Amino acid sequence: MNKEQKHLLMSILIGLTSVIYFFLVYKGYKNQNLDLSKFDQYENILIKKGIGIHYGSKGKQSNVFFISIKGLEEDLGIYRISKEYDDLLEKVTIGDNVKVYYKKSSNNEGVNIDLIQVEKDGKVLISKDEYEEKESFLIYIGLIAGFGTLIGACIYYNKGSVFKTRKNYFY
Repeated sequence: MNKEQKHLLMSILIGLTSVIYFFLVYKGYKNQNLDLSKFDQYENILIKKGIGIHYGSKGKQSNVFFISIKGLEEDLGIYRISKEYDDLLEKVTIGDNVKVYYKKSSNNEGVNIDLIQVEKDGKVLISKDEYEEKESFLIYIGLIAGFGTLIGACIYYNKGSVFKTRKNYFY
């Protein structure tokens, strides 16, 4: 393989990494305007609430807000980057009959952070809006990174290096 072919292949590979980022955009977009009827639902008495641990990929642990509902095998929760959960703790009361919408988790350890919405007597206590906003963050990350890698691939293809123009200033 000659130098030109390697250069073209590298440009294509850099451009293809944008596919990963555009997949994040798709995933975030898919989780907008959720239809609650498409999620698992459960209704019973709230028996526990608090701050628990969610085990993420590669053993990463995060503090999350969680609730336990009588008869439901998993704890459901919400993760926030800010780690501020006081408002959620005030919204739910132990002993209340609540209805939850959530995605079942295949991971049996820790808290399932795919709690979509919590209702009590038809009134929304924790809205699906927070879950949708969290997912919309993926859209912004994906768009910025996706277009950034595409632009980087074009610059690399045309100039041989993304940073070639900067190097000239130092010599």
